[in-house]
Amino acid sequence: MGTDAAGVYCRGTVSETEDILDFANMVFSMSYGGIDFARQLPKAYAPQRRHMLTHHLIKENGRIRALIDTYPLTLRQAESAVCAAYIGTVSVHPDSRGKGYMTALMAAAEADARARQCDLMILDGRRHRYRHFGFEQAGIRYSFKLQLQYIREYCENANQSGGACAYRFVLMEPGMGGLDEVVDKLYRLYMRRTVTARTREDFHLCLQSMAADAYAVFAGGEPVGYMNISEDGQELLELEIQDGVELPKLLWDFMQEMELSELEVTAGADEASRIDLLDRLCGRCQIGVSHQIKILNYPRVLTFLLKWKQQYAPLADGEFVVGVAEDRNQAECRRYCLRVEQGGASVCETQALPAVILEEMELVRMVTTGYYYHAAACAENALKKAPAGWFPLPFHLPNADTF
Repeated sequence: MGTDAAGVYCRGTVSETEDILDFANMVFSMSYGGIDFARQLPKAYAPQRRHMLTHHLIKENGRIRALIDTYPLTLRQAESAVCAAYIGTVSVHPDSRGKGYMTALMAAAEADARARQCDLMILDGRRHRYRHFGFEQAGIRYSFKLQLQYIREYCENANQSGGACAYRFVLMEPGMGGLDEVVDKLYRLYMRRTVTARTREDFHLCLQSMAADAYAVFAGGEPVGYMNISEDGQELLELEIQDGVELPKLLWDFMQEMELSELEVTAGADEASRIDLLDRLCGRCQIGVSHQIKILNYPRVLTFLLKWKQQYAPLADGEFVVGVAEDRNQAECRRYCLRVEQGGASVCETQALPAVILEEMELVRMVTTGYYYHAAACAENALKKAPAGWFPLPFHLPNADTF
């Protein structure tokens, strides 16, 4: 495959890994300071992971001038799964910008994702840049700002003493004794999540994404949880604990040990009980979007999202037909019937008249984000005809699963 400019498209090879990393580090460092992708994303670029052939390149005279990586991700819940291509490491040499290389690479990445029967594509970055390629913001992300003083008051009122620390926090790194056994136990805790995306093999590597620190939480000498902390130590990105009631005490102990007066904690919409508890502990809460996605297989993705929501908010039986069009002005659209019946959820193509016709990106924004509430409030919007409580559908990935 060629491009409209002087560059030539090709797939990256294992032997080119060092050149690929050098190029990406150089381009990103020019904008964001020193970047080391092997350290930032060990799940993809650690030596034991470099066998994955996931790079799309454009070269000029044999030298890399643009690249995209497509990290494979499988989201699982109960018996359901969807396969995703996570776009990352998007890099173009400054001297080669404006030649259409990124357009060519995004088209190649999508063609490859469809050939591999991926159900959706995911990325993070500037919204208006990636809307051009059909990506739209998705999901709901809660962010709580916790203050130590409020957690102390809660613990005192709940008789969870804030005195001597009951929990011990150990950084999970190669020198840690019994690391494999500890990770085995913590992985079983992780698998209690509504939706999972990691294997036991990559679990610990994923927790180190974006140079985050992974702590094992011990009580009575036994591992009872883990905490994923941002590189600057200011944000709790992911937490699993054996007994969720102990969350305030754990936070109190951790913030004392790390000498933190504030800590930001993130959560997805499916963590309902935790959201309620964090809301009581926090001084401020913000609600935003999670990621940007492009749906390739509507029946599979919408079925998965309906089932995801059923895990924490049982849905009323009913059906709702949605039309999806590349352009709202076109005469034809693809029609999908969303159905919930006797606790099961399914989506299939149909010839029935749609209750609403949405453009592809419009559908993502309206049925997975808080924008749904605005849309449903408009008198002319047919989304309000959907069974009560179905929307918005969830889509949130912890930092460890991003790329």
